[in-house]
Amino acid sequence: MTKRICAAILVLVSGCSTYVTPQVPAEHTITVAGSASLDVVPDEACVELTLTTRDGAMPVAHATLASATAELEKELQSQSGLAVERGAVTYTPEYDVDGGRSHLARYSASNQVNVRLRDFARIPDVIGRAAQHALDRVSVVYYSTSVASKKAEVRAHALEAARDKARAMTSALGVNLGDVVTIVEGDAHANGSTGSVSYLERASVDRASDVPAPPGAVPLSVSVSVIYRLR
Repeated sequence: MTKRICAAILVLVSGCSTYVTPQVPAEHTITVAGSASLDVVPDEACVELTLTTRDGAMPVAHATLASATAELEKELQSQSGLAVERGAVTYTPEYDVDGGRSHLARYSASNQVNVRLRDFARIPDVIGRAAQHALDRVSVVYYSTSVASKKAEVRAHALEAARDKARAMTSALGVNLGDVVTIVEGDAHANGSTGSVSYLERASVDRASDVPAPPGAVPLSVSVSVIYRLR
């Protein structure tokens, strides 16, 4: 009787056993980050001129603005090397406060005229001409027309930095570097600051100029993350 019970237990245990698949070793990889920065020097400027006229009658304010804008455009377009663009006219009622109560005092008509140029030395002359034609506000925007091509250049430097870093790390560890598995590009950004803080930030990138940026330059940065196989 005792022998039969033991045999039954052995059969039950044998029937409940499962087959375990051998674990396949995971692929060995190394992940490295690469970053680069390049100082992009502006090659063009946009002088944004806002002309404004005011009058108690809106039609008069509009007519005065139209005349001033036409005269300024004609004067600027006669100069070579200037691209003149006119925006839409805006109208605003202006109120004065008298005895704690506000009342309509006048109307203003405004128009923005943009002047694009490459010779930055001519900016004061453009502003001076506009000052004779109802100039109310002015701002100057400096930019580079080659940002897209410069971004490709900075990206190439970031990828080279990642590759060199991966080679140095695998060499130090005594392993071989394999093929690329994945490449992820981070956000490219341009820092408008060119002071000492911007210069110190270069320590956080792998490829950058060793000297401070020239006046007016904007640092353009690109970062990448690359996964390599290990052999």
